[in-house]
Amino acid sequence: MSPQEELLNDHMLLAALKFDSHEAFVKMFRIYYVDLVMFAGTIIPEKATCEDIVQNVFTRIWSERKELDIRTSLKSYLLKGVQNFCLDELRRRNVRLRYETESRRHILALSPEEYYLYSELRDEINNAIASLSPNERETFFLSRVEHLKYKEIADRLGVSVRTVETRISKALKLIKASIGDFTMLIAVIIYKLFI
Repeated sequence: MSPQEELLNDHMLLAALKFDSHEAFVKMFRIYYVDLVMFAGTIIPEKATCEDIVQNVFTRIWSERKELDIRTSLKSYLLKGVQNFCLDELRRRNVRLRYETESRRHILALSPEEYYLYSELRDEINNAIASLSPNERETFFLSRVEHLKYKEIADRLGVSVRTVETRISKALKLIKASIGDFTMLIAVIIYKLFI
């Protein structure tokens, strides 16, 4: 296919997509999916993660189909989207690694009794977070682990800032309710860690 034919085909697919054509979306997926997964594999080694990233890019394309304004070729646009998602994943991993390293350092400073109580508290918090919906969990993670601002989270997830606020509020209320019995423990651990 010549570059002109490819460009024409892209324009036709995008035009059909704006009219909610599921067939155009499926065709676009079939044309570009394998190449995009291979491209993601040049950045992230795990195939399953690459497949998830490409699926997320296509999900975003579908959800934003009415507003799409692609000024490059469709393939370039998709490659850039995959690249951005891959870089987000690498940043997320880096933040998680730093968080885990810092947590380990604090845990090693605890006495056996404090560690036991700490592990109980951690389990309660993890159970509370696990009971959140996937959307609430992801929003909470972006806020509390990646330290993104609400506007940044809203942009990344394609939701309103109000939705982000509601999800974070629900998560915090649930966690607070689940750790009510550990209030004294928290005070002891904080005292121990920061003196």
